[in-house]
Formats: sequence, structure tokens, C-alpha cells
Amino acid sequence: MLVTYGSSCEALARASAKLAGLKVLETSRRRFPDGEQYVRVGGDMRGEDVVVFQSLGLNPDSYLVEYALIADAIRGAGCRSVTAVVPYLAYARQDKRFKAGEPLSAKAFARLIERAGTDRIITVDMHLHRFSKISEVFDIPAVNVSAMPLIAEHYAKAHRGESVVVVGPDKESEQWAKQVADALSSRLYILEKERLGDRDVRVSDVSFGKGSRALLVDDMISTGKTLLEVVSKLKAQGFSPIDAAATHSLLVEGAYARLTEAGISELISTDTVPGQHSTVSVAPILARAIAP
Repeated sequence: MLVTYGSSCEALARASAKLAGLKVLETSRRRFPDGEQYVRVGGDMRGEDVVVFQSLGLNPDSYLVEYALIADAIRGAGCRSVTAVVPYLAYARQDKRFKAGEPLSAKAFARLIERAGTDRIITVDMHLHRFSKISEVFDIPAVNVSAMPLIAEHYAKAHRGESVVVVGPDKESEQWAKQVADALSSRLYILEKERLGDRDVRVSDVSFGKGSRALLVDDMISTGKTLLEVVSKLKAQGFSPIDAAATHSLLVEGAYARLTEAGISELISTDTVPGQHSTVSVAPILARAIAP
């Protein structure tokens, strides 16, 4: 088994390969003057199972094209199988045709990955809500691992002995918040959310507890509007400090600045989407997932 990578995921690919004891094939890339991508994977991969790391956060369309080119390159070089490791899987939130004429994006995107020549896929905390299992989205063998135990372990070490209330901002977040609450032996509260558009939400009032430390847990933070609403509710109840944890921190449109201004004390995230808040690495769980 060999490992290679796309431009969004080189560091995580190398870290996971090292833990799994696997060799890394180097990938080179460039763009033609008109914007088209060129990739080349070096090394002998004939008859080998090859694992391709490519996260799809922040620039999913370009990263998907790059992944498809890499998959075709290693197929053309005679590999035996292609496993896609996609730490952040884009387009999973549109898991229903909410209005007439809309795509079922989660399924459509899965088909694109499969038809690129993928035999198996591994993701981390995929946004599963109306689909209860990743196998309902993909037709190829698929594994969805969770970073929440790693996040809980990191938080427990940083705040050893402190009491904390774990809060999920909506029903969708319960599957992730419960893992953290169980690991921390903390109380868990799940709020209700009404989405008013792509950027606006309304969250139910907080009717529990007062004055303790709170940890907000979700699978991803994009614009941060949901967490802003929850922080406001918690502050009104006297909760302090208020921390946040998410597997995938996209933090678009100045989200981090708004969250800190609103009162978030600490933000914990992973390297599924590399950034300055990637304090927890998912390399250990991915190394186990890809190990032959």
C-alpha cells in the first residue's frame, strides 16, 4: 500500500502515512495559463493499493478536479485500487431536495467521486443528518470516522478537573456533542435551530443551568452565525467562559473575529481543513483507517 496526496492535504497525508508505516509517492502540479490543472504522481505503483488524501474544504470544486486527475494518473500507472481519504467532504449538507428544481448535492457529489475511479472512501465526521449512514450516500465501500474522541481528549487535558456543560446548537449536532459529553462525563444540552437562509438562523432560548463553563460542539463552523446565536443565549444565562469545538473549521467571511468578539474563549478544531486553529490532528485515526 502506498500514499499520495492532493494540494489541500499534503501534511496530513505525510503524518498519517508515517504513523501507518507507509511510503509516500510525491505529487507535482501546476496550472496552464488558462487555469486548467496538471498533475503527475511519481514512483512505481503498478499492482499497488494507493491511498489519495485530498480534503475538500474552502475550494471544493478545484480540489475535486485535482483529485480526479490524480486518481486517473495512478489508475493509468497500473495501480490495483484507489482509496480516497477525504477528511472534509463538501456538499454533504444539501441532503434533500428542499425545493423543486434543486439537486440532491450529497448524492451527486458522491457519484462524481466514485466515477473518478475511486474504489473506497474514508471521511471524517461527514455531515450526516437525513442520511443516517455514509453507505446511504456512496455506492462504494465507505467509512466515516470521528474526531470527537480526539477533541474531547485534548479538551480534557487542557481543562483537567474543571466542570463543563456541553451544548449542541441543534438536533443535527447531537451525534457529535454526545460523544464529547460522554468522554468528559459532562451534562449535555441540545438546542433547537431554525434556518432562515444561508447565513441567518434562529436558536431556541437557553433554559438550563447558570454560571458554569460551556463547550459548544458541532461538526463544522462555516460563517459562525449559529454559534453566535448560541453564545448570546449562554451569556445571558451567565455561562463563562464559553469555548467551541468542531472537527471542520471553515471560518469564512470573518467568522473567527466575530466569534471572539462575541465571547468565545477558545476554539478547538482539527487539521481536516488546515488552518491556524488546527490544534488536533486526525492523523492517528486516519492511519488506523488506512492501515493494511
